[in-house]
Amino acid sequence: MVATRRAKAASPAPKPRGRAQSPARKPAARAKSPARKPAARAKSPRRKAKNGNGIAHTLQTGREHSLVEFLMLRVMVIFEEGSNVPPGSPPAPQTGWYAASSSTFALLGLFAMTRFTCPVFPGHQVEAVICGIQSICSWGNDVHSFGRPSKWKNADRLVASVNIMWQMCKLIWLEMTLLEYVVWIGGLCVALACFQRGQKLLHSRSPKPPTKRDFSAFLWWHAVWHCVLPFAAGAWMWVRGRRLGCGCVDAVVCRF
Repeated sequence: MVATRRAKAASPAPKPRGRAQSPARKPAARAKSPARKPAARAKSPRRKAKNGNGIAHTLQTGREHSLVEFLMLRVMVIFEEGSNVPPGSPPAPQTGWYAASSSTFALLGLFAMTRFTCPVFPGHQVEAVICGIQSICSWGNDVHSFGRPSKWKNADRLVASVNIMWQMCKLIWLEMTLLEYVVWIGGLCVALACFQRGQKLLHSRSPKPPTKRDFSAFLWWHAVWHCVLPFAAGAWMWVRGRRLGCGCVDAVVCRF
């Protein structure tokens, strides 16, 4: 009896009945998916310009984003015979007010040569001759060879670049009154605004050709650009000439 009790005490206690517990399962490690790279966003022309492609974009579309870029463009394209007119654009009219607008530079040169009794600024007569050459080159580029490669492109860009640089030199070195500054700077800003407006209309659907309406508006704004710049330069000459006593007011002395 005692032995039986001892045997029972020595035997292991029976396990409680119930569902066997499985060892705790560790949560399965989720496979890490490769990090998705954000899709590259298409760069806008403005963003391209910030990344150093501004001049290339300007050469393709004719759109300038600043005055500095406009001047740099003028220097870079002097030796380019190509045209920035979108392929398929209508030809420019060979007659009419648009074609005649190029002659305004020649009228400015004639005005400078005949309406003053003395030079208004150093190089007065030289600038008058440059204006006559500019008129011929402008007609060859904007009318005769509009939309196609030509040597007229080189000639017009070269003369226009020299003319613009010369005007900048006058602004820096010449002593002017407040009225002369207003006429000079105001005329230049209005002229450049007209030029850029015309270019935006011409390249409104670039590289596709512009609509008929946009092309007609481009012709108008480009003709205004041809007229505003010489008119402003002539007004500046007249204001300065009257101040210096060089303005021709006597019908006997004047040449016409």
